[in-house]
Amino acid sequence: MRKAKSARGSGLGARGKNKKTPNSELRTPNKTADLLFEIGTEELPAAYLPGLIEQLSREASSLFQAQHLPVERIESFGTPRRLVLIASALAATQRKPGEEVRGPSKQASYDKAGKPTAALLGFLRSQGGTLGQTKIVKSEKGEYVHLARPPSSTPTAQVLATLLPQLVGRLRAPKTMRWDESGLRFARPIRWLLALYGETPIRCSLGRLTAAPVTWVGGPLNPRSVRVSSPGSYRIMLKRAGVILEQDARRGVIEQEVTRLAQQAGGAVVPETISHGLLEEVTHLVERPVPLAGRFDSAYLSLPREVLLASMAKHQRVFAVESGGNVVPQFAAILEGSPRKPNDVRKVIERILNARLADSLMFWKEDHARLPLLRMAESLSGVGFHEKLGSMAEKSVRLRALAEPLAEAWKLTDEECGHLRKACQLAKADLVSAMVKEFPTLQGVVGKYYAKDSNEPAAVAEAIEEHYLPAPHPGGAGPPRLPRTLIGSALAIVDKYDTLSSYFGLGIMPSGDQDPFGLRRAAQGIVEVAWAIHRALPLDQLWRTRVSMEPFRSAASKDAAGSGHRIHRYLLERLYTFAWPPRPPGPPSAAQTGAGDEPSGRGGEPAPESDCIDAVLASPCDNLIDAMDRIVSLQQLAGHPGLRKAAKVIERTRNILRGAPLRQPQVDPARLAEPPERKLWDVYASNHERVARLAAEQSYGEATTLFGELFFEPLHEFFDRVLVNVPDEPLQQNRLALMQAIHTLYTERIADLSKLTLLQREETP
Repeated sequence: MRKAKSARGSGLGARGKNKKTPNSELRTPNKTADLLFEIGTEELPAAYLPGLIEQLSREASSLFQAQHLPVERIESFGTPRRLVLIASALAATQRKPGEEVRGPSKQASYDKAGKPTAALLGFLRSQGGTLGQTKIVKSEKGEYVHLARPPSSTPTAQVLATLLPQLVGRLRAPKTMRWDESGLRFARPIRWLLALYGETPIRCSLGRLTAAPVTWVGGPLNPRSVRVSSPGSYRIMLKRAGVILEQDARRGVIEQEVTRLAQQAGGAVVPETISHGLLEEVTHLVERPVPLAGRFDSAYLSLPREVLLASMAKHQRVFAVESGGNVVPQFAAILEGSPRKPNDVRKVIERILNARLADSLMFWKEDHARLPLLRMAESLSGVGFHEKLGSMAEKSVRLRALAEPLAEAWKLTDEECGHLRKACQLAKADLVSAMVKEFPTLQGVVGKYYAKDSNEPAAVAEAIEEHYLPAPHPGGAGPPRLPRTLIGSALAIVDKYDTLSSYFGLGIMPSGDQDPFGLRRAAQGIVEVAWAIHRALPLDQLWRTRVSMEPFRSAASKDAAGSGHRIHRYLLERLYTFAWPPRPPGPPSAAQTGAGDEPSGRGGEPAPESDCIDAVLASPCDNLIDAMDRIVSLQQLAGHPGLRKAAKVIERTRNILRGAPLRQPQVDPARLAEPPERKLWDVYASNHERVARLAAEQSYGEATTLFGELFFEPLHEFFDRVLVNVPDEPLQQNRLALMQAIHTLYTERIADLSKLTLLQREETP
């Protein structure tokens, strides 16, 4: 977790119905001092620390602003034993402006005798006001009692005594505990509080604890208290005790030390141990990092690289070393503080690590005794997917069925179809393996190795690993990792589509930040993989296949149809949050060529605007990739005169058709009476097949510019000289049919350009 961003405040007043009154005192220069607030705890879980550090600065900024306490900078830090807030240049005085707060109506505030009612007295209690501070104010809604609070000034040290406990109460963790009779809950028991404003101790209380100008260092086995006189001396004192408070600095020291140990061993740190989260985890496991080098038995190098690294990282949190791209039997560990007998500690770590690796090798051999992988897949009936959706064996059957329409759309060869069917059958087989039960993060990876050792084709083995992708880029930076193979991409899509459609069929859909089954991630994954492989994704065909299986087969057809619409709408909505990377290298499709002056691909162009997505999604979108190509084409045409002309044509035809009682499906040329409508019809009759052909060839840019150039002028002339809604109904219907033909020629194939915001912000030339 990066250091929390600095937050700056200016003592903003309360919002809402409160009305500030002028106060010259607020403009008086305010002295400042630094605030140090430390929450000392029993060892916090490494996974909790990043979130708590971020919350600490965010919530402090919010409280300071609400309490009219200007501050120059807020920083938050964390180690396993302490959460620390440092607020630089915090105002020495809380200066609340005068304000008026509206209360109950006059009628509700006083009885017939003119005495205050319970409603008024309750309002005053809640606001901390008195009857002498009230007045009656007339408004459009009647007369109301207003409480007029005068400006006030309070020493910041006094305010902090109540503010800091509130700050602790705002911090949230995945799990909390209660450890004494006070009932206070936190991620781990809080053992001490340190609060200093400048050199002034803040005596705030939290449960049974009272803050004191004292912190604790030295680790849980030999703690010692240290008196702190000021925020500035606090950092110096921690540094002397070997504590690296800043998490970024601590991370840098750890990476530097393990790199040094690896170099001393004649190698380098295995990159995965740095980028896959181990460095981040160790950063939040220690506050006094001390490096230690060690070795393990070379016999365990026979394990696959991923298994070896997973075992070392999960059980001992040690960094592996490699030389020439191969793991060597050495490691670098990070200890909490300097041990008295480092050799003894090294031997203990080596003994435990060898024991763990021995377990991994045992799991590996046990699983191989159960191969081939096809035999292992027979046990999937005992692995549940969902109580209403059956087992993983039933999911495997659904994957094979869903693979058929995708294989047809992608025009896979017979061999590729065979590989895809086998990959669907074996995709989940490693879930019953001892290795995956021990290392769940290796699902797919283990399946790949077991497929290879079962003499399955390489395409099948790779697909088993890749179907769990996309996954975040190692280290959290860069684009996500995506499947590299055709079969892996297909399997990844059908697996995620089955998961998404299955839960939607049960009425389980993401809501707000609630998404326990990862359906948002599954939908986004489908979009990412589909865009990367850039082959047709036939949503309607996939749905027709899926609806023939549970839970839809036993559901009412109306419910099933509604679920299908919701699934596909949810998938298409992911395009608004999609990262829109450039198309991967490969032979350009017709969609990439577009109009003659369009560049192929996206290159460095900006991501599509939301109105481009709106426009395409308002048209039929049976093929996800086709819809995405249309969106990109519209974005590439931004600012092009042809797009503006086409958009104006669509807008004008849409406006005339909106609410019109169209009952004639086709144009009757014999009823075209006026020259402008005959001219418009001639343009349509001579060119509609050309526009339709360009759209079918996915030359959307060229189709758009052609459509605009063809119809803009004759349509403008038509509306200037011809009245559509005439009393003669046959004539009216024929003209409406002409508008409909022109409108749907484009909107049914590409987009509804009336959704584009350029129609509101630009004038058509």
